[in-house]
Amino acid sequence: MLLGVSVLLTALAIPLSGCGGESAQAKAEKTVCSARSDIKTRVATLKTLTPSIATVPQIKEEVSAIVDDVKKIQGAQGDLAPARKEQVTHATDTFERDVESVVSNLASSLSLSGASTQLETALRRLGSSYAQALEPITCS
Repeated sequence: MLLGVSVLLTALAIPLSGCGGESAQAKAEKTVCSARSDIKTRVATLKTLTPSIATVPQIKEEVSAIVDDVKKIQGAQGDLAPARKEQVTHATDTFERDVESVVSNLASSLSLSGASTQLETALRRLGSSYAQALEPITCS
């Protein structure tokens, strides 16, 4: 009788063990949407900068945070539903290439004062890249 009760309790506990927590897919969705939102904010901040007010450390901080957000999105992709994973993977790959290009172009300049046109172009391009690649990812 005791063995029967033990088996019954074990059988009941297994289905209940998955309750109460978020699914990996739901957590991945939240990670993607949170990182996407942060990228949007940081791109908007960068777009407001002009060579006369921008500082190299400020730009590096914002770009580094964007790179970290892209990594968070990439880390969450494996837990997304297949169609969503494809959409997010394509968007982050495209955006990552653009970020790398912008960073590379900015890194080739020794000072902001000598690179004002380059900075303005790079930040506009980053905003455009966000709009095309990551903005279409729907988040509720």
